[in-house]
Amino acid sequence: MDNIDVLVIAESQAQSTRLSRMVGRTLSGHYQPCGESEFHQYLVAKRYDVIILGNPSKLSSDVLELIHNHQPNTSLVMFDANSEVNAQLLDQQARRLNVNLVSVLPLPCPPERLEAVVERLTTASHENSVDSAPMSAEEVSSALDAGKIQAWFQPKVRIADGAVTGFEALARWVEPDGSMLPPRVFIPSAEESEVIIPLTRKLISDSIIELSSWKRSNLNLKVSVNATVEVLDSDNFVPWLQDLLEHHKLAPSSIIIEITESRVVGSASKVVENLTHLRQLGLGVSLDDFGTGYSSLLQLSRMPCTELKIDRSFVSGASGKEETAVLLGNSVRIGHGLGLNVVAEGVETRADWEAVARAKVDEVQGWFVGRAQPAESVIPWIEDWNSRQLLLQTERPKPVLNKTVAQKLLGRDQWLFHRPNALSITLLFILMALSALLARFVD
Repeated sequence: MDNIDVLVIAESQAQSTRLSRMVGRTLSGHYQPCGESEFHQYLVAKRYDVIILGNPSKLSSDVLELIHNHQPNTSLVMFDANSEVNAQLLDQQARRLNVNLVSVLPLPCPPERLEAVVERLTTASHENSVDSAPMSAEEVSSALDAGKIQAWFQPKVRIADGAVTGFEALARWVEPDGSMLPPRVFIPSAEESEVIIPLTRKLISDSIIELSSWKRSNLNLKVSVNATVEVLDSDNFVPWLQDLLEHHKLAPSSIIIEITESRVVGSASKVVENLTHLRQLGLGVSLDDFGTGYSSLLQLSRMPCTELKIDRSFVSGASGKEETAVLLGNSVRIGHGLGLNVVAEGVETRADWEAVARAKVDEVQGWFVGRAQPAESVIPWIEDWNSRQLLLQTERPKPVLNKTVAQKLLGRDQWLFHRPNALSITLLFILMALSALLARFVD
């Protein structure tokens, strides 16, 4: 898109100009490079679609706060020469100030990572170009009644063999002319009101209808649907869902209810009771955005979960940042240790795919696999994916074992040596003595 406005801020005008040229080869638009001494006047002068920061740790300490104050909802990308060290800190600062940080990229930047981020920026720019003032709860309710809000499906695949295991149902507002409103303009209003209850039930109902249709095409898939605490606490939610599954003759395991970690912590006992009831009926329960909330391991072990969904912040850049890779690996081990299926969301590049494969994640979800799509596109997408998924299979690396000298000589990784006790030492001396006697006899 050529009509997007991009503000590029770096220490000097020369540095911001070089950064503009680098990004401009991939993302077309109108670029305004500026140095640290003049960026404030540009921030207040007009609204930008994208803001790019070069080495933000060397800029004024209030730059993120100024962006938040003067450019709300603008997509932000940071380039940092020391991103392996600074990325986590920059991400935390952006989250604290509620800045729309898209990514922290290294300098120099691999073309693949830049292209993936540009794709996200292009989509965000398109959404922002739509008349996207926040909708009221009443408007969301009316759109729901008019059939404008529908379920779209983002694929999930098993990383070991690339098989499609299911989809996540996401709400999309589609106007009769085909134009779409971004979720950020209607989901918050729904969540802050009781409209989220009929909206979630609409997503579940649509998902069950599609699951039934896919089953007739010999596709045994699962669909995940996010449910808030209010939905889980609503009247007759569990019986309603059970009746719907029975009516369509679907196995309860075909539906997975996702609940965000930060929202389930401290929830009313009825919510946990309903989740437990869903599990007893055979439905899956997924803890979404794991790692961003405040649950303790004890709380996690008491949740009736079947799945752990690792937040994208532990996936993005894990291939190049040791700290992120450690957090990702530990999250996977926690999930597997509790017997849970582990899903990584936000897999956007081949490097992300390989990083989660090394961490032994079970399933992945993200733009590298596929975007959310309408129901009629699902079967054609699966056919296309199956025709090319062999190219994406990644062998999990074999574990590196610390072998003893004897193990290396014998070539047996399973050969185990334990700390010697008194009996083993005595037997060893007896064998040595016998060997000495035998040697004298031979001589």
